[in-house]
Amino acid sequence: MQPKGLPKNIYKLYAYARTQECLDAYRKKYEDSVRKWIKLRAEGVKIKTCQEIVGISRATYFRYKNILSRLKRGIMPPSRKPKHLRKPKWGDHEIKLVLQIRRESPTYGKAKIVVILRRDHNCFLSESTVGRILSHLFNKGLIQKSASAVRVKRKRNFVNKHAKPWTFKDYKTMVLGERVQIDHMTATQNGVTCKEFHAWDRRSKFVDAQIYSNATSRSAKKFLVDYIKKVPFKVRSIQVDGGSEFMAEFEEACQDMDLELLVLPPAKPTYNGGVERSNKVFKEEFYRKPNLLADSIGALRAELKQAVEKYNAYRPHGALNGLTPLEYIKQHTLAA
Repeated sequence: MQPKGLPKNIYKLYAYARTQECLDAYRKKYEDSVRKWIKLRAEGVKIKTCQEIVGISRATYFRYKNILSRLKRGIMPPSRKPKHLRKPKWGDHEIKLVLQIRRESPTYGKAKIVVILRRDHNCFLSESTVGRILSHLFNKGLIQKSASAVRVKRKRNFVNKHAKPWTFKDYKTMVLGERVQIDHMTATQNGVTCKEFHAWDRRSKFVDAQIYSNATSRSAKKFLVDYIKKVPFKVRSIQVDGGSEFMAEFEEACQDMDLELLVLPPAKPTYNGGVERSNKVFKEEFYRKPNLLADSIGALRAELKQAVEKYNAYRPHGALNGLTPLEYIKQHTLAA
């Protein structure tokens, strides 16, 4: 027989220990104020002065004192919950209407449901009330959270990790290969959907891009290793967003190559504005070309390689005074 619980004595012991823990927490809360009050009064301090020093009134002092005497006898303080709670103004009829609308349209929120109730069912409920009904239905398991609902992103854990949170630095002080921005985007061409990883250097505007079938940390690691090999300057640090593709194997690769990895805060794509703008350029100048006939990932890779070479060696860049990224790098290298 497979046990499905612990012996009853374990639960009784836990209940007793939990009660004692709560009693200790309450005792610590009230003891300090009462002890200070008693000490001040023993020294002859007036009540008004005691109130100013301790921060509680005379009535509160006696209330705290009474609670402490009850705690010593093992009696918990009475609950401060109101004895008479306001009853909801909606009943079974409103619940059925909201449930019907939500099941017919699973992505509708309380704002849309309120309009439909007024327009089609002559039922006038506020958005707050409909929201409470939806919460009630969700807790009962009768509806699921909408697929379009805003998801709360979990904060990335940087404790004992190689990656570090992004910090501001003036781009004018950056050198070649510092804070190279890496991102990925989804592209569809001739019925082929692929994931393109893109790297952009802030100082030289040098870019590199590669296509993969999926956006995993393994793909991101492979792209990084290839990028380090082909880039004509030393890469000093990497800057990425908080996507899962830039964790795990990608972070380990940065650590193995002694590359600083900076992670942007949530909802701040503007901090990666350079690579985002470069993504737009490739969408407009490469993926939307009318004569791009590649219909497989392999064919797209070959075409993309030519587009990257054109961007770095042929396309003039306004921020570089008309130079191409490779011309700028060559001048910078000769000057150094």
